[in-house]
Amino acid sequence: MLVKKNLITSDFNPLKGTDTVEAVKKRMEEENVYTLPVTDSTTHALIGQISRDALAEADPTSSVAEIDLDEPVKIYREQHIFEAARLMLQYEQEILPVVDEEWTLLGIIEKKRVLEKIPQMLNVTETGSVISVMLDRRDLSIAEVVNIMETEGAKILGMTVEKSRESGHSFEISFKLDLEDVSRVAAALRRYDYVISTSSENEVFNQDLETRADELLRFIDM
Repeated sequence: MLVKKNLITSDFNPLKGTDTVEAVKKRMEEENVYTLPVTDSTTHALIGQISRDALAEADPTSSVAEIDLDEPVKIYREQHIFEAARLMLQYEQEILPVVDEEWTLLGIIEKKRVLEKIPQMLNVTETGSVISVMLDRRDLSIAEVVNIMETEGAKILGMTVEKSRESGHSFEISFKLDLEDVSRVAAALRRYDYVISTSSENEVFNQDLETRADELLRFIDM
């Protein structure tokens, strides 16, 4: 899913150079955000961002223009929502500026909106079962796993990735399948010496969604 108009809050008001430190602090508290984007008042282009830390020691009566801005964390229109999630998790941001090719601010995308969409993409609420497979990072073979599952008549509804607690080189990849009984799929995977676990509930997908989304993105980047 791409970052499109329906995900963007377009009526967001970015900071201007004339905004006072006192006003910005108050706004951050009211909106419960750690950073806010700053734009050029003439071109409306994104020029940086300001954080609570940057305001901590500043004179309350000084303006944003008098403070050194941080490099903005942003996303371009039409990038994938996974990239938005990755940036938000990496930089611990509740909002992410959305820009065009000229860095003109189009609006922001909120973390809560991203986290609403990811479960839909992973088909969390669909009826089915979960089967988890341990794969070594040095010898990933997802294609074979998927082929085995599909050969046994399973349809994959979604997938999450979590690092193994026992080994830093392994991943536990959980597949949401459209089957209530996954015994045949499990038996087939074990015949190929895969280490697996199964569950008839989908609680695996509901535990710490942010962490699992982050691991999935890291996995995709490998």
